Amino acid sequence: MHGTGAFGEDDVNRVATPTGALRRLHPLLPLAQAGAGLLVLVLTVRFVDASGVARLLSTLNPVAFALAVLAVQVQVVVSALRWRFTARRLGQHLPLGRAVAEYYLASLLNQILPGGVAGDAVRVLRSRHGGEGEDESRTGRALQAVVLERLSGQVVLLGAALGGVVLAPFVYGRSLPGGWPGLVAPGGLLLLILAGLAFSARRGRAAERLRALGPALAAVFLRRGAPILQIASSLVVVGGYLAAFALAGAAVGAPLDPVAVVLLVPLVLLSMLLPVSVGGWGVREGAAAAILPVAGLGADQAVAASLVYGLASLVGAAPGLLVVLRWGFRRSRRAEATA
Repeated sequence: MHGTGAFGEDDVNRVATPTGALRRLHPLLPLAQAGAGLLVLVLTVRFVDASGVARLLSTLNPVAFALAVLAVQVQVVVSALRWRFTARRLGQHLPLGRAVAEYYLASLLNQILPGGVAGDAVRVLRSRHGGEGEDESRTGRALQAVVLERLSGQVVLLGAALGGVVLAPFVYGRSLPGGWPGLVAPGGLLLLILAGLAFSARRGRAAERLRALGPALAAVFLRRGAPILQIASSLVVVGGYLAAFALAGAAVGAPLDPVAVVLLVPLVLLSMLLPVSVGGWGVREGAAAAILPVAGLGADQAVAASLVYGLASLVGAAPGLLVVLRWGFRRSRRAEATA
């Protein structure tokens, strides 16, 4: 639908390949990320009483946990629908079944690989053949669709976190730990990641890429009912995040009232954008232990709820393994046919 000559396949392979940018900085950086996240997690658990966290986890309610996993399915499917809508506005053909399958795979990879965007890079590379045009044009559309789809959801999450920073002191009578800096750091990092994915690292072409992105932004967010669809789908996805966390808390006997879920949990989840862990493990638990006691929750309860949320998210994305198995099976069949 819109020209994307400013985005090339080499840009995607250089910037958006799984952990590629991280490896260029230093080959040990992904390992350092995993180690840092684990260290933060261990220190957090020790600080809040490891025995208390273990005791809460041992009382896990399977029904509440299953509902949390179900909430993750809503997140993935609605996110896939949002991606498909975004891609179609950019002239990229993306069948519904494929969009859902690829989103499950991306969600799984984002949780188990360093960087937090490896799954999105794989989405770009595996979906770039949809639509008409030259390879570079198709790759550009695929990259734009993934970046703008992520932007739609993260902006709503950032807005919810901003609401928490502003309103929580009035509701609970005290400022939140971290306050505005705790919001600015992950929010600014989000913008840097999206800008890096969109424009890559080449000098002298940023203005060209920005001009090419303008029509795409208008098509995806402004024209023919797009604002309603984007906002509605992103609200559902963020609502799924919050519901999953609330159910995770209920599963370990750490219930959160609705006000705390709306005002505080977005701040906890926003911490997962910080690139010092894998899948947010560790930093999410540290943020939960610091923020959720504002609502009267014990620090050990907050950590236990965060751990169960992470587990529910991982289990909920497990269908992505089926995509990997299917790809392996097809590759094996092609190898046998060639032989």
